[in-house]
Amino acid sequence: MHDSNAISLVGVTKTYRLYGSLKEQALDVFGLNRLRFWKRSSYVTYPALDGIDLEVKRGERLGVVGRNGAGKTTLLKLITGNFAPTSGLVRVNGTVQALMQTGLGFHPEFTGHENIRSALVYNGLSHEGLKAAIEDVIAFAELGEFIDQPLKTYSQGMQARLMFAAATAIQPDIIIIDEVLGAGDAYFSARSARRMQKLATSGCTLLLVSHSMQQVLQFCDRAIWIEGGRIVKEGEALAVVKAYEEFTQRLERESTTRGDTTRSILHDKEFREALLRRVLKASVDNGNADISHYTSIGGVSRWGGGESGLRIDSILIVDDCRRELHVVKTGQPFIFEIGVVAEEAGTYPCFFVILLFTEDGRWVTRHCSEGYHLTLKTGERYVMQLRYPETLLGNGTYSFSAAIYKSLDLHRLESARFYDLLSRSFEFKVVDSLRDDESLFHHPAAWIPRGQGFDV
Repeated sequence: MHDSNAISLVGVTKTYRLYGSLKEQALDVFGLNRLRFWKRSSYVTYPALDGIDLEVKRGERLGVVGRNGAGKTTLLKLITGNFAPTSGLVRVNGTVQALMQTGLGFHPEFTGHENIRSALVYNGLSHEGLKAAIEDVIAFAELGEFIDQPLKTYSQGMQARLMFAAATAIQPDIIIIDEVLGAGDAYFSARSARRMQKLATSGCTLLLVSHSMQQVLQFCDRAIWIEGGRIVKEGEALAVVKAYEEFTQRLERESTTRGDTTRSILHDKEFREALLRRVLKASVDNGNADISHYTSIGGVSRWGGGESGLRIDSILIVDDCRRELHVVKTGQPFIFEIGVVAEEAGTYPCFFVILLFTEDGRWVTRHCSEGYHLTLKTGERYVMQLRYPETLLGNGTYSFSAAIYKSLDLHRLESARFYDLLSRSFEFKVVDSLRDDESLFHHPAAWIPRGQGFDV
């Protein structure tokens, strides 16, 4: 393995045996089936991972996305040494010092303080750093006098806070996170995210498995998408996230169209693979390359399965004189312009929508138009504009989605039906007069001097 790699997998497969009964499993595990030479073992094989090739460089932050059962957790357990591969090579440059599964090393009868100590020792912390780490966990968990009470007396939220704080007190060479972010309430979730951001930028190698695409975009610079035990796409995090979101949305929408239950479509391998091929082809297809100069990383992500009739054919960002803008100054007015073309003649009820995100995936705002009825001929174009009279955004790169909906009830989003939806497909940059200002948003406000001794 190259010295610059923290993790390397070459041709890795992992196959499980699925038995018809616990008895069959026990006989096979203990090698007793040979005593029943007249009867063959009853099991089927299931390939959890199938030919995985992966290199993770030192200090890299890699997101791992995929549906339940895709093979993500099996991949992590191979890297941590919990499992051995059926075939192929797994190499780790150094020891994985922490597998962030909250709860490891905790006992309900121990006090919070005792659990912190045992958890840190379990995770390999040396005696020299133990005192400082314990103090750090106690301060971060903010449990007050409960720190000396048994863990079994804690609420679930208090337990989550203590376990998360202990799990992140050690800075390992390689840190693996499997769906444990966001522990506790909103206040603690925000603090957890900041703690994770500090760990992620400390120089350690990060592997993050999450169903939250925002977390993947926030903490990772590269991502892989696993489907059916195979890596079907890898690259920059935004490009992988867009392709994965498009696949899952199409899978859900087309299953509804077919009238299938979720369970039946998950087991329809032929259908899933055909859909996967279409999505992956669309993600590398240059057919939408000329829709806009503002296309973000990974290209245009056009969700399929919408209503027929209208299609977005251009996206522009312009000033009041319709001059194109690629950089917008804070305080400057500008306009989003959506060009729509009719695929066939008709009258179309429609709503226009733009969703704005930060570069790391946080949702900033949503703009929904009132309802319109457009009567258009085949091939006729219509342009809708959304104007910002003053840019209140701070320094940074922003991505946005654009969509046309046939029906849209913000109180019942599950009933919405769209003609065309381009997800996280475009971006622009905002530059503030103060280049070092990290404000996300400049809210309008006014200072009102009242003078000395003003009586409220």
